[in-house]
Amino acid sequence: MPTEITAPLHLHTLLTTTTFVVADFYATWCPPCKAIAPIFAQLAAQHSVDGKLAFVKVNVDEQREVAAQYGISAMPTFLLFREGKVVEMVRGADPGKLKRIVAECVEEVRAAEKVGEKVEEKGKEEKTVSGSYGMTGGSNWKMSLH
Repeated sequence: MPTEITAPLHLHTLLTTTTFVVADFYATWCPPCKAIAPIFAQLAAQHSVDGKLAFVKVNVDEQREVAAQYGISAMPTFLLFREGKVVEMVRGADPGKLKRIVAECVEEVRAAEKVGEKVEEKGKEEKTVSGSYGMTGGSNWKMSLH
């Protein structure tokens, strides 16, 4: 389920601790918001990854400060944040666009995880060699490996 934003600091914290955040700016009285809410909830249930991809809902009537900060003037508006910065906006209940931006995030998260796995595997294969340098006087350097 998407996380309901309860205060500006709540959103700020998520934006600083999560790579991608998809925010649904909605109003309870807005019919298109109600129509797309189940799709947003389904995307959140399928694709949320702690620290990597989060889905949040921002009630524009309860969180006026947050809505004003991002210039929200129509509901629903979906903002995609990457590392705390808005990188894409979807105005209106457009399931196709919403699914597309989520799919792009999921692809990037998976690609990053694969790179992380390769780095871990590479780290397992490498052997550490310890050694020391010693100087006996002048420019006669000696090195020994253990």
